Amino acid sequence: MPALTEPMQIEAFRLMALKASVKLEAKGMRRSSGRSATAIARTKLGLDRSASREEIIEALDALIWKRTA
Repeated sequence: MPALTEPMQIEAFRLMALKASVKLEAKGMRRSSGRSATAIARTKLGLDRSASREEIIEALDALIWKRTA
């Protein structure tokens, strides 16, 4: 199994994990008792509270592809 050692690889993995957490929250699962993954993603992406989960997932996808390209 290859190790993630480059900063861009680590950031891309973090974004993928955040995207998966947002998808699970949409299905009713909670990440932890702290802030929701949706709130963390909105802050990271600079979106306002009216942004839907679908918009957040699309923005995360675009950012992930940008980081891995």
